[in-house]
Amino acid sequence: MTANAGVPDILVTGTDTGVGKTVVAAALVLARRERGLRVVGFKPVQTGLADGAPSDAAVLAAATGTSDVPEPLLQLGEPLAPAVAADRAGVALDTNALEQRVRDLRRAGCSVVLEGAGGVLVPLAWGYTAADIAARMGLEAVIVARAGLGTLNHTQLTVLALRARGVAVHAVVLNGRGDPPDLAESTNPGALARLLPGVRVVVVPRHATRDPLEAARRSVPYLDGL
Repeated sequence: MTANAGVPDILVTGTDTGVGKTVVAAALVLARRERGLRVVGFKPVQTGLADGAPSDAAVLAAATGTSDVPEPLLQLGEPLAPAVAADRAGVALDTNALEQRVRDLRRAGCSVVLEGAGGVLVPLAWGYTAADIAARMGLEAVIVARAGLGTLNHTQLTVLALRARGVAVHAVVLNGRGDPPDLAESTNPGALARLLPGVRVVVVPRHATRDPLEAARRSVPYLDGL
């Protein structure tokens, strides 16, 4: 593999929960691997673990393709914001350990694709969000948003929250566009290009598979260069 000079480390965040962050994060990992980069997909905090379903962390580990992917620091069963679920379980996220893992991956020469939990201001710990780790660790943000109605407002709010913390927005991914697209899905890319000048807007179609890793593989061609 080649060195990763000039390739930003990425926070994959969302405008909401359930917008497809894991599929996009895994696709970014696969796309960077295809470019010859040494890359690790890292999900530091996960809640809502479902019996029998692959965890987000497992999907990212499979996309990374190596055995040295760090385990999440916090894995909780209840489908709640991490800080809330941690309270209920009597545990807490060690934010210093989280940031140290990012440093360790960088020292090992890895490009980092870090997936957040829910939206960008969801508390990972009380007083600590995905926006905080992006700001503190110099990550650029890839925002995953729904392709359809409502996404203009949600996406702009997410961009504003990130920029308020000094976090650069690397791209917006409108995920799950229908075939054929509805009216909102058709007009949203152009509208966001006007509302967010200078921000790359990428459209990824809805994939007819329930396998998140396969959906990630099918998404790679749409994320070229990210």
